[in-house]
Amino acid sequence: MTKSLYPELKLTTIVYFCPIVQTSSAFPVLWRNALGLSALLIAYYIPDRPSLAHRQGFDAFSPYLFLVLMYGWIIFHNTFLFSRLYLQGKTKTYLLWTLLLLAFSSINMHLVLMYLFHQANTLPHLLSFWVFTLAGLGVYVLFRYVHLIQPAQPALPKSDENSSPTFLHCSIDGLERQIPLRQIQYLESLENYAKIVTEQKTYIARLSLKDAEAKLPRPAFLRISRSHIVHTAFITRTTSDEVFIQHQSFKIGKVFKRYVVEHLDV
Repeated sequence: MTKSLYPELKLTTIVYFCPIVQTSSAFPVLWRNALGLSALLIAYYIPDRPSLAHRQGFDAFSPYLFLVLMYGWIIFHNTFLFSRLYLQGKTKTYLLWTLLLLAFSSINMHLVLMYLFHQANTLPHLLSFWVFTLAGLGVYVLFRYVHLIQPAQPALPKSDENSSPTFLHCSIDGLERQIPLRQIQYLESLENYAKIVTEQKTYIARLSLKDAEAKLPRPAFLRISRSHIVHTAFITRTTSDEVFIQHQSFKIGKVFKRYVVEHLDV
């Protein structure tokens, strides 16, 4: 076996192995593998032509036989051992059979190279055999299962009823509005309407205080009386009977006092 066999073999086996593992349904498996093997043999034959004339008898075609055998082994490993054992959860059985076949093939290859081709150092060729197997498996998995790998999507805000809202949705002057919760200081009941006071302006919304309380997250927004809901982030001072936002005071209703005490240091 000539020295030119293995350098090109390493390259072409990896590069041209790709066509056999693609899962397009345009070609039956047999034709797809036939095309892949043909491409591999042609890719090796083109640079091998100058030295082909200097090889006689079996030596002339032995590299191509090795390619065919190597190709068949990779197909057998990927299609039967990996797909039908490892992917079916039979990991130990897969490892056992794969190691046994690799060991048997390595011993057989060592004997053939030593006694038939008079190769004194067979270790590089044996290592190439193991590397080809791993590389073929890697390409097979990549092309066959890459469509199952979905790119990571950015986390979207939760929209279910248990998630914390960031806006208060209400009707103002007949138009639907969204008021950022972080800007709301307090809400005051006006019968079927509510006065919503923010840092910038005051809104009059068609919204009862009861409905507003159901929409607002707790305990960030605290119902302190029949007339008021306050945003605890804006509270500047509290007493036993009052809550202060800046210089404005709000009476704590008797019915709500126990509830307020549980959430504020009153």
